[in-house]
Amino acid sequence: MLSPENPNAFTRSPLDRAGHHRADATWLEAALNAENARLVPFYQHRPFVMEEGGAVAPGWLNGGAHKHFGAKRTLFLGLDAQRAPHFAFEVSDEAQFAGLGRFDDLRALGPRLAPDDLAMLGPAKSVFEWHAKNGYCANCGTESVIVEAGWRRDCPSCRTEHYPRVDPVCIMAPTFGNKVLLGRQKAWPRGMFSALAGFIEPGEAIEEAVARETLEEAGLVVTHVRMHSTQPWPFPHSLMIGVLCEVEHDRETVDTKELESCRWFTRAEARLLIEGKHGECWAPPPYAIAHQLLKTWAYE
Repeated sequence: MLSPENPNAFTRSPLDRAGHHRADATWLEAALNAENARLVPFYQHRPFVMEEGGAVAPGWLNGGAHKHFGAKRTLFLGLDAQRAPHFAFEVSDEAQFAGLGRFDDLRALGPRLAPDDLAMLGPAKSVFEWHAKNGYCANCGTESVIVEAGWRRDCPSCRTEHYPRVDPVCIMAPTFGNKVLLGRQKAWPRGMFSALAGFIEPGEAIEEAVARETLEEAGLVVTHVRMHSTQPWPFPHSLMIGVLCEVEHDRETVDTKELESCRWFTRAEARLLIEGKHGECWAPPPYAIAHQLLKTWAYE
């Protein structure tokens, strides 16, 4: 059960993943065609959604829809509180859905979808994208096969098992006294600032990665790390590990290969960023963990 303090989008799935059913082909076939089954299509990693009255929701279809629309892959997502099975499936042709709804980018949809919907669609996007890039065994080069209801690929030649990729990323808000440092990349919209971030390397503790990335990107030495929360981020398959960290001084040296610039914000300015009232700068939206990190620091 997820800690009630975790405020992040793509968490708190309403589904029990029910992993014990993944290897049961008979159960899965029955569940895919059950009257209470709910199936959501994906096309090129974009979920099928329907919009009515300005509200957007996943376009859940009835059991058996995967056969009608020619699914090329299916993924068992889990069981809801009423034990109704939920699946995602990929299709090769979006034209057959014309007039029913649309396939849309999940990142763009994020602020408009309900938290439960994000938590169900996120894993499907990540796993389908992983399948698209990992069709062959990394050990011997043989084409692998999908097993475990979409959650694993097996090599029929060397028997190597391949699991969906998860990339751990540390994302941190460095603070010094009553100030927090945020950075921006050149490609970002004008005025946008966010937390610093970087991939955690093999053999590296989270705290070590925070210290290394903060030093590399901003030239600041971390003296204390405080864990905040985590967030699955399906773009394409990261696990964001959010922290607040204290640094020993406020004389940053920006690595311009990583960032365009950095800027210190006071607690009062951080609150304006969160509320969208700063006027000159703005922060990521609430469904991004960077927003939640900044919000926690700004109001504590």
